[in-house]
Amino acid sequence: MGLEIKGVTVPALLIKLDSGKSFEENLEELEEKLSSAFFKGSVSILDLSDSELSEDQIEKIESILKKYNARVLGYKAENKKPERKIPEITEKKSLKIINKTVRSGQRIEYDGDVLVIGDVNPDAYIIASGNIIVMGTLRGIVHAGANGDETAVVMALKLTPQQLRIGSFFTRSPDNPETPEHPEKAYIENNQIVIERIK
Repeated sequence: MGLEIKGVTVPALLIKLDSGKSFEENLEELEEKLSSAFFKGSVSILDLSDSELSEDQIEKIESILKKYNARVLGYKAENKKPERKIPEITEKKSLKIINKTVRSGQRIEYDGDVLVIGDVNPDAYIIASGNIIVMGTLRGIVHAGANGDETAVVMALKLTPQQLRIGSFFTRSPDNPETPEHPEKAYIENNQIVIERIK
């Protein structure tokens, strides 16, 4: 089958290793594909759901991405919570991919994680029991952890929501928010929503 680097329109890539090959073979194939100018400077999600990788192996993958000026936005995993400084995307049940911009008035509800490859426009709603990841500008209304999961996160390349909820906590953007220059994530810490830059 081969190592997969799936479409999520550049600059966002979903990288999944080929379980039928050795780790070294996967590394060689990853480096070969990333050497293309098409993928340079991309943002990546590393899919660990079918892989048993050690901390050292994950660091080797990250070093190759860094070599080609790509960076890991997060991790998609199942029952794995690697101790990483970069936020992992822990799969609750399944991942729903919305491969378009969510327009004003549209409402998406899903029991699991939601990945939007596009923008979320003002007055659009996304409600998920798991995490919400937006590979674009988030300007609408989102509710992650809608079933009460306060470990859920919201991530976006540009995070300026009208309203953001995680579990029972919520926050609003100011009336004239500045457009962030870096990807950001929102999560709950000490009973409040914290928003920080993803480095």
